[in-house]
Amino acid sequence: MKLQMKTLTGAMAFLLLAFGTIPFAQAASLESELADINTTIHQHHAKWVAAETSLSRLSDEEKMHRVGMSELKLTAKPVPEPEMSIMSSMPGNLDWRDNNGNFVSGVKDQAKCGACWAFAMTGGLESNAILSGSAGQDVSYSEQVLLSCGGVGSCDGGTLNADFLQSTGLPPTSYYPYTAANGDCSAARAGWQNATYKIGDWGSVTASASAIKAALVKYGPLPTAFMVYADFMNYKSGIYEYVKGKKLGGHAVLIVGYNDDEQYFIVKNSWGTGWGEGGFFRIAYSEMTSKSQFGMSTIAYQAAGATSYYSNLMSKNVMSDKSISQKIGGLLEQRP
Repeated sequence: MKLQMKTLTGAMAFLLLAFGTIPFAQAASLESELADINTTIHQHHAKWVAAETSLSRLSDEEKMHRVGMSELKLTAKPVPEPEMSIMSSMPGNLDWRDNNGNFVSGVKDQAKCGACWAFAMTGGLESNAILSGSAGQDVSYSEQVLLSCGGVGSCDGGTLNADFLQSTGLPPTSYYPYTAANGDCSAARAGWQNATYKIGDWGSVTASASAIKAALVKYGPLPTAFMVYADFMNYKSGIYEYVKGKKLGGHAVLIVGYNDDEQYFIVKNSWGTGWGEGGFFRIAYSEMTSKSQFGMSTIAYQAAGATSYYSNLMSKNVMSDKSISQKIGGLLEQRP
């Protein structure tokens, strides 16, 4: 009996020792990985920091579920070019989170479902509603309705096709809360079709920094896509540039601003606030022509009943040129 007890005690001690070392081994491995990335960042003279994020300890399979944008080329009519009045008064910096108001809704988490495309387009819809005065900054529309009813994607990926947002629109999240699964359209609360917010029109934006910046000024935040590599999972702060790691796949996000002084875009992600700069990141303009292919598919929403927020305000003639300029953050400077 004593021998059996000693054997059992020894076996338990072995198991505790063996499994107890796994977290330490994982921590050491992650620490080594982060040190390697930061060394490479330094060697490339990049301006960002890699550190542990809410995604760093996920398995490779789990990380793959955080992307999900189709690599197929976007086929959509282009949005109208910005008016000369906008082009001639382009600001050097723009951040729709702090532009005489916050026109960007809160950061969400797509979890283990490749529905980044739905979050990017829904985030754009929410900004569109705030800018048009149809909703406040706390607005939240249902990604699940777009995922389950929209017909342009699933948890395995999708495309930036906003036809559903124009024809049907999305209701508040309460009509069909997010489940991180494909779901079924019939599970949405009855009457959701009568509680939707729609866009007036939409189209593609040319994949160039100047075109994207002009569209940001005219239309507000823009859903876009790029290629994600392993190092991006550990992005903590700074201006991201790809330095190393395997490709994980296409990913859709929402551009909310830009900065010409330091040459970067400001972007809202859908990986929760425990990743990046509170759920946002900055990415260098140069990543448009790198492996990341940032901006490879970008779309813009037009306000219902008008070609843009600017023309909508002008056509209604409800604001002076000065107040219009203040409304969209000083983007239209007063002419002498």
